[in-house]
Amino acid sequence: MDINDKLLAQKENIDKSAARFIKALERDSIQYNSQDLDQEQKVDVNPVQLNTQNVHVHISPDTNYTSGKITGITCLKKNNQIATNVIIFLYFGRECGSPVCRTTSDSQGNYVFDELPPGFYVINAQLGDKLKYQSHYIKVLPGQSVNHPILLN
Repeated sequence: MDINDKLLAQKENIDKSAARFIKALERDSIQYNSQDLDQEQKVDVNPVQLNTQNVHVHISPDTNYTSGKITGITCLKKNNQIATNVIIFLYFGRECGSPVCRTTSDSQGNYVFDELPPGFYVINAQLGDKLKYQSHYIKVLPGQSVNHPILLN
């Protein structure tokens, strides 16, 4: 026997072994499922899922928690003397259009803007024709009291 015949014989043995192995696998891995086809099955095709959340909201009638306040004193810038009866305008956001509030400083130079919603405000003040003041933005948060002195030029 020459080498070609030996190789051909080995190949045939390998093919036969592989065929036996595949048949054994097929035989062992086949599963039989016998179920009565007339059996009634109930399947819910529209499942329902319920979620519950509890949210507790407490609303207080006390405006100290929701509104802010701007207070201060009015003075003359050149000598730090208290200025009385100063007309003070409060604008919401930038100064444009009508003021939101108007007040006058008392005999001790004090002024108050209260029950203000949170936001940014601008103050303009005037005493006579010559003495004036304009603030930058004043930030008011809920429940916050902001002290803002006014120095008239």
